[in-house]
Order: sequence, then C-alpha cells, then structure tokens
Amino acid sequence: MSRRTRHGTDATADAFDELSHADPARSLVMAYFNQLVIDGLAEWDMLANGDIRLCFPTGETFLLAETVIIRLA
Repeated sequence: MSRRTRHGTDATADAFDELSHADPARSLVMAYFNQLVIDGLAEWDMLANGDIRLCFPTGETFLLAETVIIRLA
C-alpha cells in the first residue's frame, strides 16, 4: 500500500502498520486516512516520536498518536 507524505517518502509505512495492527477498529480508521492520502486529499508525515501528523489542504491538522487523535488546527 502506497503512502504519500509531503516529502514524497514512505516514512509512515512502519508507523501505520504499528499503530493499526493490534486493534481492528484502529486499523479501519487508519485505512480510511491512508485512502485520503492516496487520493491526494491529505498528506501525512511521521514525526520524530513516531506519531503521525495528518494535514488537509483546508488547514485541518491532526496528530495520530498511539492512543488518541488530536486536532491541532
């Protein structure tokens, strides 16, 4: 599965798999986020701590952490 980031890398692949593998509901949500990225409707980057920042062109930004999703902007 391809994951596009702002920098054109596949840096979120391991984080995506790690965050979604233990919980089926989480896996489904991450798959929806991934589809938004594949469709070009969002971009995501893996942060130094392993969390994922999901950004939409409209300005909404979310932090996908291990146990919580936080809206940053």
